[in-house]
Amino acid sequence: MRWQTEDGIKVLATVRLEKGDSMLHWGLSLKGLSGRGVVSVRYPILHYGKMENEDLAVSSWLGRLEKDPRSGIGPDKPIVRFSQDSPGQMAMQMMALYDRESGDGIYFATNDKSSYTKNYTIEFDTLGTCFFVKHFPALGDRSFSPDYEVITGPFKGDWLSAAKIYRKWAKEQCWCKQSRLANHQIPEWVLGTGLWVWNRGRSENVLPDALHLQQISGIPVSVLWHWWCGCGHDEDFPHYLPPREGAEHFRDAVQTAVGEGVNSLVYMNSFRWGTSVPEWKDATPYSLKNAHGEPSTTVSNAFTGHGIAAMCLSCDYWTDKYVGMADTLLRDYGVGGIYMDEACLALRCFDPNHGHPLSGGSYWVKDFSRMASDIRENDPGAVLAGEGSGEDWIADLDLFLTLAVSRERYIGGNAEAIPLFQAVYHDYAITFGSYSSLVYPPYDELWPVEFRPEGCETTLPDEYNLQFRMEQARSFVFGMQPMIANYHAFLDEMREPEMDFLRRLAETRREYSKYLLYGELERAPLIDVPYADIDISKVSIYASRDEKSAPGIKKSVPLLYSGKWKAKDGGSALFIVNISDEPQLLVFADGLEIENPWIEPRGIRVMEL
Repeated sequence: MRWQTEDGIKVLATVRLEKGDSMLHWGLSLKGLSGRGVVSVRYPILHYGKMENEDLAVSSWLGRLEKDPRSGIGPDKPIVRFSQDSPGQMAMQMMALYDRESGDGIYFATNDKSSYTKNYTIEFDTLGTCFFVKHFPALGDRSFSPDYEVITGPFKGDWLSAAKIYRKWAKEQCWCKQSRLANHQIPEWVLGTGLWVWNRGRSENVLPDALHLQQISGIPVSVLWHWWCGCGHDEDFPHYLPPREGAEHFRDAVQTAVGEGVNSLVYMNSFRWGTSVPEWKDATPYSLKNAHGEPSTTVSNAFTGHGIAAMCLSCDYWTDKYVGMADTLLRDYGVGGIYMDEACLALRCFDPNHGHPLSGGSYWVKDFSRMASDIRENDPGAVLAGEGSGEDWIADLDLFLTLAVSRERYIGGNAEAIPLFQAVYHDYAITFGSYSSLVYPPYDELWPVEFRPEGCETTLPDEYNLQFRMEQARSFVFGMQPMIANYHAFLDEMREPEMDFLRRLAETRREYSKYLLYGELERAPLIDVPYADIDISKVSIYASRDEKSAPGIKKSVPLLYSGKWKAKDGGSALFIVNISDEPQLLVFADGLEIENPWIEPRGIRVMEL
């Protein structure tokens, strides 16, 4: 299909259907763009009717399932829209809409091998559904002919069926062929980690408790460590060094823990600079610029109101500084690795002085890869972890912090966490992470003292124990490395059933690592699952600090969680977890009978098939 716009842009749109394939491949070529100021192009724009029982699966980092995505439409809200960027919070280039009763669905994807920035949007109204992809040409280019296609078509099944379609293509891409997990490049201490402790603050609030947990459990423990640095969180970046407790004390604490087998990933945001720090004036020329030529800033700290700006990864000014700080931490202080906050995002920069295409392009992911390579050139054993998950970063990162198993604590809503990323990439990328905690959140000592709430890191009420078990069960059956946030030794007595539950999950995962670390997700047999309304805590690190500012809610959740995993040797195993305090009867929908159909309270069942 060819046409020309009124202002002279020549458009060539192609649609390709291969023999034996139900998927349409949509291509696009534009000429005559120079001087037109074209910032984005929406193509294709596709309209569909309504389904009866709609589910929308979106690869939002780990993955989420929106049940009845059309709900909420009314006079004040005529359209419900789901929109995400790729690369970025959309960890994979796919989504799927289907009828959960009939299994009739529509598959949406792109086959971009080069990490070009783009946006996926699906809109629902009372009449039907509209899907489109927004592409971003580089400003000033005379033409735009992306080397990828948009792929749409019918499929039968559910989100797992759609993931298997995508996996066939994904396994052949460079990020899988260069996967650090698949190529045995990840240090042994990461592979052997049985349990992560995510604590914050000075070393005495972090390392002794991690060491204690390792000693009493016999499980290898590693640490994700925030607020170790000399700057207030989300404001005075990048004044990470020296550590707030002093260089010598920090180094001694880290090396003592390493001597006991406890390694740490320490926090550093991958591209943020505080606008209130004195050096911001010197750094401004190298910051990411928006379409108006201004630095792209945000305020993440609810207590100080100080801004943080995005730096451009194409600028050596930033990447050299970041690599230098990482080198000091890795070689001088002996930390195990760097947790690179916001790593799995790709931003667009409009600064003509940075040497990259303006706006659109694939430079962000390439520049991140260059920065990661520079860190490892100095420190070959460096472990790098990133926030979220994303296929474009599989070749560069050892770990992905995916927090969706705790989504109720920080997002809420009716969406359901699903292991969509796991279904495609579990044997190529290690995921970990959870806000799952048994205590009230901590408060950074460098934040204003007047906002510090009472009761920081004291135990949450008993009614939230089931929420903790739910989060840990999700993480387990999703094949993630388990994590507890804000762990302290007093929990072993005050929350003994929950800590015992967590340790048994971690022990089982280690015993069956050929499935839960290296395996491929399969479709589990359907179980008649009982549900219950449980209490959900929504207190968080920032403004929602207590039950008054963030009142707890009730949510209906499954009491049984299951996942089936296939090992590389061909064997399969079904893992079932009971989070309730009562025994549960295992009733399989296909009539499968087992010798002992009961699973004990807070029990874990493994059935090798």
